[in-house]
Amino acid sequence: MAFVKFIDKISYCTPLIALNYDLLLSHLCNFALDLQKIVIYVTNVSKQRICAAMLRNEHTFPPNSFLGSLNQESWEALSKIWSTHLYKSGQFLITADDDNNDIFFVLRGAARATIYTPAGREVSFISIIAGDSFGEFSAIDDAPRSSGVVASGECLAAILPSEKFRNLLKTNPDVSFELLKIMVSHLRKLSKRVIDFNAKSADLRLQETLLELAERHAHGNDTVLIERPPTQSELAAYIFSSREGVAREMGRLRKAGVISRQKRSLFIPSIEILAKVVADNQ
Repeated sequence: MAFVKFIDKISYCTPLIALNYDLLLSHLCNFALDLQKIVIYVTNVSKQRICAAMLRNEHTFPPNSFLGSLNQESWEALSKIWSTHLYKSGQFLITADDDNNDIFFVLRGAARATIYTPAGREVSFISIIAGDSFGEFSAIDDAPRSSGVVASGECLAAILPSEKFRNLLKTNPDVSFELLKIMVSHLRKLSKRVIDFNAKSADLRLQETLLELAERHAHGNDTVLIERPPTQSELAAYIFSSREGVAREMGRLRKAGVISRQKRSLFIPSIEILAKVVADNQ
């Protein structure tokens, strides 16, 4: 206001300034708007960098996950070229036989890979948590999806077109090697599940699944609280059993004090005790 009053005073003394007074004010207003846009842009960029730094925290991405195993240079190269999308619980990120061949990275939340039998029964293959990737096969060979992926809760995912991902694999050895490690790990787990289905009881398969789930969320602690755990139907699909069988064994484990429910969360007082239960039944 002081500057405007100053211009008002001298405008009466100088005809040239008076003539360009409105134009000068217009330029000043435009400059102020441009400056405001710059401040907003810089603020947003700073927030994005802070969020990226938070996402790189080892407590956010498990060290054995794809994103958690990348070095900083690879993380920056990857995060610069992807886009993000927030999915609601129960929403499909991809579907089986989908022609889309993008690769996905879970930044927050969880999802599960599933297919449906001709009879309509859901069969879950892999549980996907923050730091994990999926869609690698189609991104590499351009073939249709072999399974669908559905959000287990609110899920924030990064999406990268297959062409950009393949170019990154060709130029970044760190990303290529970590992807190979993850894919080999998936194959080992699937092979183990096939062997377990033929060699172990449904109760033991459930106990081992709960133990694996607890260890993934424990972060080195013996006690773990798993928020938004798989439902009994999801566990049944994962271990190739029935929901009734899962409910019966979960009830037995609760009575034994091995697990308990805290509202919608699954509480495991001691991973060591759960591991002993599994070992005793093998």
